[in-house]
Amino acid sequence: MKQQTRVIKKNAFSPRWNETFTFIIHVPELALIRFVVEGQGLIAGNEFLGQYTLPLLCMNKGYRRIPLFSRMGESLEPASLFVYVWYVR
Repeated sequence: MKQQTRVIKKNAFSPRWNETFTFIIHVPELALIRFVVEGQGLIAGNEFLGQYTLPLLCMNKGYRRIPLFSRMGESLEPASLFVYVWYVR
């Protein structure tokens, strides 16, 4: 399943989405969660900026810092996402 936030304009250095997503997962042992950050381009479309993927069961509840990596797996430190994770098993 895929969900996408709305576009944040004129705030490239510290955007805030304040959105909630709900997923129903039937086999959590096989589920992965992937965070992808893209910049909205006027001519070429969306530009990949960074990503992070991990097994769903590795995500702990609470506030979490999600580091971002390039397509090649190189760290983009200090770029990261700050998320709140909550789930029911």
